[in-house]
Amino acid sequence: RRPNYGVGALRDREGQQPPPHTTRQQSNPYKRQSDEQQLFTPLQRLVKLPLDTSANDAESKDGKAGLFYRQLGERCAMQRVCVDIVVTSSLVSISAYTGSSANVGPKSLHPNVREFLDVATLAELCRATCGMFKWLRVGNECGVAIGDNDNGGNANDGQAKSDGFTGEQLREELKRSAFAYMGSDAVFKLRCSHGVQVKSYSPTLPTGTLIGDGIVNSAELELSNIHSGTSIAVLLEHKVGGVVDTRGGRKGIDVPMVFFQSAVLYTTMTGQRRVRVSTMGLVTTKVPADVFRSADLGTIATIMTRQAISDLNDPNEGSLHSARSNVFQKCVSILANYRMYTTARSSPSGQLILPESLQLLPLFCLSLRKSRLFRTSSVPFKAPFPTADERAHHIFYGRMVSPNMSLQCVHPNLLQVSDMRTRDGEWITPPSLETNTHAGETVASASMRPVCQLPKSMNPSIACLDEKGMYILDDRFAFYLFIGKDVPEEKWRELLSVSTPAGAHRVGEEWVSNVPLGELSLASTDAGHKLRNILDQLRMLNSPNATLAMNARHTYAPLVLVFVGRGSVFEEEMDSLLVDDPVGHEK
Repeated sequence: RRPNYGVGALRDREGQQPPPHTTRQQSNPYKRQSDEQQLFTPLQRLVKLPLDTSANDAESKDGKAGLFYRQLGERCAMQRVCVDIVVTSSLVSISAYTGSSANVGPKSLHPNVREFLDVATLAELCRATCGMFKWLRVGNECGVAIGDNDNGGNANDGQAKSDGFTGEQLREELKRSAFAYMGSDAVFKLRCSHGVQVKSYSPTLPTGTLIGDGIVNSAELELSNIHSGTSIAVLLEHKVGGVVDTRGGRKGIDVPMVFFQSAVLYTTMTGQRRVRVSTMGLVTTKVPADVFRSADLGTIATIMTRQAISDLNDPNEGSLHSARSNVFQKCVSILANYRMYTTARSSPSGQLILPESLQLLPLFCLSLRKSRLFRTSSVPFKAPFPTADERAHHIFYGRMVSPNMSLQCVHPNLLQVSDMRTRDGEWITPPSLETNTHAGETVASASMRPVCQLPKSMNPSIACLDEKGMYILDDRFAFYLFIGKDVPEEKWRELLSVSTPAGAHRVGEEWVSNVPLGELSLASTDAGHKLRNILDQLRMLNSPNATLAMNARHTYAPLVLVFVGRGSVFEEEMDSLLVDDPVGHEK
């Protein structure tokens, strides 16, 4: 639970209980976006100095707590201390925020509501110190223990070992912090040649501490630690005077070039002080079509996500509405410029023309608006989704999103694990590489590592789900094992092992049966081994070694069981992740 003792105590700002003489609907903090934004805004940014001694008790506590965590973050950053926080939360049952007395009783309870943790304030402490915020949201009520593979990733040759779902989650998160290869006391700086300059970092308040105003030279970014998953984004702009002609009569260079040099000074784990310098030269062009042809969708998605977070957290005009609106306007602006300044202007006016490299840009922008970062939470007569804690959690990781994860962060992958093909879930060694004099032994060995063949992917839409099928939904933070309501018990028992027999339990005023009770884990069957292999491959992404695979995802993604129509805690949450389905108030 959240800290509740001493100067760093955090009160329940969500306020589940209404004040006197008010109804639940009037006291609902999710009724207005301005009230909701206060919940996912860190106290460090809400506190105003000097503290108001005449404020009421609640405001006084918030001011003292905000000042405490702000000063703690500044002191830790100054001493290069990285703060990682691992927190868990229990499920609570509260009545819905309704003013009607008819909506009371068992049917008005929402067991998927969690106690307020003030994730925004705790995560801001981690951001200031370059730490990680690990939230173990999934409990034993629906979590499936996966276990370890004894034989180097091939579970078919050994039995899976597990210390229970909760223990497995905590162990994996602690392993990430303890075993990750990283550098400490780092300083990052980007230099540009004449004609361009660094406008700002993205988001405007990045992970770490900015040193310098960036007016004369680009600001430096101080980081308590860096690792293989560290991603830094900057916005560039043209400088007065234009790009200097760098051709100088040299042959083979037809256009001027611009150059960028990044330098990272850091301390290794053995105490050595090192600097890593990367220099890149890019050709310039006067043809707008060349810009669109060279555009990288992953990079654009990363920048748009971080800029939208900056719009959301703007101290003057920041709001959920403005962030959502700016995402839509930027997408329209990019496509309109492509239409106006390329050969696409000769196409029929009623035809949508997209750049070849940005075919998925509209889908990404629509998914970003539907994601837990920017979707609206005010849903009458239902538990709010996402809650302020959930939104703050995704904002924290949205700040450090990288090009290889920006799309999956808002558009989950859906894989069918029922009726898999013969080789699905099996480790396959790629064929021998042809002799390449430019490829070293490291590249060759990495290319020869066994890979697991994944099942066929589907669009994340309710139309693609069959009530007799089983699926895996990967949203980067968790794997949702979706089991349709018409799946026979003997079928899902090929995947799951249950400590107690399936039985009936009460959900509201109804009884549901054939639901597994007790500790859940993957079964020691061929189907269970294949599913374990699939999850291992998804966790590694395309990492060439185990060290990089550990940082491929910022958190350990648990396996969450979702039984359709049987009282599953995360069923409503998984439905909201099917972003290809239409949602109200979306363009």
